[in-house]
Amino acid sequence: MKDPTEQQIKKVIADYLRYKKFIVINHRNVGIKKENGSYIPLPAGEKGISDIIGCSPRGTFVAIEVKKKGGRPSPDQLIFLERVRQSGGIGILAHCFEDVEPEIEAYLKGNVGMGKIQNDKKDCDDEKQTI
Repeated sequence: MKDPTEQQIKKVIADYLRYKKFIVINHRNVGIKKENGSYIPLPAGEKGISDIIGCSPRGTFVAIEVKKKGGRPSPDQLIFLERVRQSGGIGILAHCFEDVEPEIEAYLKGNVGMGKIQNDKKDCDDEKQTI
């Protein structure tokens, strides 16, 4: 199976969160696409803001930064996730759905202020990807 795109991973995660009764906002970065296909980001809002922003059914802030296989978050994205966690929210760096589900399920069972921020993904194999 071909590696899923970031958009495919975001959709699966957002659909799952909605199923679990979370409010979900897919944050879109603002920028200019150049003729060669590269992207010039324009500053808009909070620096490093995550791809998926949400609120749990209990009112906990949620931020999920999604990267495709091999993708790396920027320092600003990691700082944003850490700020969310330090404020009692859920901050997750996800390379696949399997990075999100156990964290959300643990939260729903009573653990608050969670999430994981790590770059070495061992849990995202092609057989487990639900796309």
